[in-house]
Amino acid sequence: MPGWFGREPVACGVRDGVRQGEAMRRGGVSIFDVVQTVSVATVVLWAVVVGAPAEVVAGKFNAVLKVGQPAPAWEGLLGVDGKRHSLGDLKDARAVLLVFLSNRCPMTRSYEARLKKLVSGYRKSGLAVIGVSIGHSPTDRLEKMIARSALSKYNFPYCIDLTQQLGRRYGATCTPHAFLLDRKRRVAYMGAIDDNVDPGKIEHHYLRDAIRAVLAGKRPEVFETLQKGCEIKYVER
Repeated sequence: MPGWFGREPVACGVRDGVRQGEAMRRGGVSIFDVVQTVSVATVVLWAVVVGAPAEVVAGKFNAVLKVGQPAPAWEGLLGVDGKRHSLGDLKDARAVLLVFLSNRCPMTRSYEARLKKLVSGYRKSGLAVIGVSIGHSPTDRLEKMIARSALSKYNFPYCIDLTQQLGRRYGATCTPHAFLLDRKRRVAYMGAIDDNVDPGKIEHHYLRDAIRAVLAGKRPEVFETLQKGCEIKYVER
């Protein structure tokens, strides 16, 4: 159902190795038009992968990363706090949540309160959270990130990666796009935060449930969902 700015967020998953956003552009059709006219779109947008995964499971909606594989590390990302942040700094965390965000994205703003709630609710249990922006738009500049973090009172590090290497290594396609790592820093969950932009209409708290499972030493029942939001624009190399 329509959410922010009267439209459904873009489904940014992968089908047969091709990002859906790219497939739509090749056909000359806006995915917003498709979402508004195809009645089954809401079913597709919130697709999930359920069941106990094998040691490593190929991503259905991610052409780069597999559930269960060692997560790509990050080093020296500059945060809005002026510090450099690395995955290695979080060695004592029982779980690590990496979320790709964007200042320009209304979907990111819609999920800020929910992300902060996850941090405050599970930090003492061993969850570490980091937000990363890889956008190149004027609103994604570091000074804008600093202002956004202060305005919204982020309770987690918010870092910038203008190389976009981290996004490519994780197969991030839109914002917000969540990746949960377990104690051994394997990918335990990837995809959407929950199933509805409207916090009053959420039926499935995918990320929260995955966090609870990982902190309990278990594998999430739902370990991958189709992410949706604002499409990440990668700079051609």
